[in-house]
Amino acid sequence: MKGSGAPERTWTLTSGRPKPADEARRFAELTVDYCDAEDRRATAMAVSEFAENLIKYGGPNPGSGGGAIAISVNPKVIRIRVTNQVVTTEDAATLQDTISRIAGATDVGALYQNRLAALFQNPCLPRARLGLLRVAFEGGFRLSCSFDPPLVEIVAERNRAGTR
Repeated sequence: MKGSGAPERTWTLTSGRPKPADEARRFAELTVDYCDAEDRRATAMAVSEFAENLIKYGGPNPGSGGGAIAISVNPKVIRIRVTNQVVTTEDAATLQDTISRIAGATDVGALYQNRLAALFQNPCLPRARLGLLRVAFEGGFRLSCSFDPPLVEIVAERNRAGTR
């Protein structure tokens, strides 16, 4: 889903970085520093969530991280593209299913609240699976996903403040 008409700036996660999530957040803040405060906050939060997911689940070796985050901004839309290798096709299918449920929901807030309730009831779950819901609900991003083995790409788009 490149083709937004706006140039992309890309940040790449490689192993050995001391504070990659902080670095990704700073990349987002600098990329959208001229945007409305609401757009800056939403973009920084979304990129932070995506960076955390890349660190935890990206690359061929979980926990080693790997992948790229690209941001483009045009007068109407902010687009974030996240690309990384998946460990298994089952992980890709789970990701696609999660994003399909979020994209098809009439009330993303209800999905978010239900997931929070599930986490409170069972805080020992191995994966919180809250980040994508947070990006959609708190950040106001529309999510889509594609899988071309071994790469998965998530696209998050939101209308810029003042254009809704």
